[in-house]
Amino acid sequence: MMKKIQGGIFSSILCGALSTMVLPGCTGNRSAEGSRLSVDSIPMDTTVYLDASNPKAPKCQIKINFKYLRSAEANDSLTEVINKVLEEAFSSAHAGAASPQAFVSAIKESLASDYLKDVQKNYETDVKNGMKADEIPDWYNYEYEINSELTEGKDSIWNYSVTTFQYTGGAHPSSWGHWVNVDARNGRELTKEKVFRKGTDEDICKLIFVRLLEEANRKLETDTLTCLEGLNQMGILLDTDLYVPDNFRIGKDGVTFLYNQYDIAPRPMGQFELTVPYEEINTYLIKK
Repeated sequence: MMKKIQGGIFSSILCGALSTMVLPGCTGNRSAEGSRLSVDSIPMDTTVYLDASNPKAPKCQIKINFKYLRSAEANDSLTEVINKVLEEAFSSAHAGAASPQAFVSAIKESLASDYLKDVQKNYETDVKNGMKADEIPDWYNYEYEINSELTEGKDSIWNYSVTTFQYTGGAHPSSWGHWVNVDARNGRELTKEKVFRKGTDEDICKLIFVRLLEEANRKLETDTLTCLEGLNQMGILLDTDLYVPDNFRIGKDGVTFLYNQYDIAPRPMGQFELTVPYEEINTYLIKK
């Protein structure tokens, strides 16, 4: 389907069939005789072209995969509440759309519009001034990819992770993760304040630090990092102290903490996912 947008050409493919994973025993669901939930997915692969008549013209690739809950019951208010939290985590600027499909479409339209606003006038000026196809700089080509995963965590908790990759003409592409945990019993997001006991950050950081040393040694293919000084020499925790991040997952075997690129280490080291088992961290968790 081809649609003109602000002088550009917009080609989009929205998968009509939803990818579905049925979870008959998940997170407080009732048995087959009662309500059942499934994790549905809306994948979208879209390309925005600056000039449809020129196959070598710059373009923006947009890939989206939004996962959310679907209930077998027509009026399941709890599932609606949970999905609202998932939308906020995936793209807060577009949350509250009439349907999951409309939500994904709104994100697509927004990214496409932003791309054309950013580069189209400059491109048209360059072409008018005689720029040839083999002279087009790479920074005219943008790329966005937003993926999500929705899985069962500990007890009655949903784990939701959103991973965003984007290249918008800079020296390097950027990527980051955003994690939330949702109480399946009431649909509320479980923030740090609701999960970890007040005043325990220092103790939790000591547990995280042990895993950080292990992971840093693994990434660097060494076993010589044993202290903060060694990490500092590698650029880790050089400009910040270790802290309990907002991104964490209350998993089945432990609590995993996510540090994105640049949070605690230089870009080449990527992100860190550090899991502390429950037998070590339980004492610092707020009991339900």
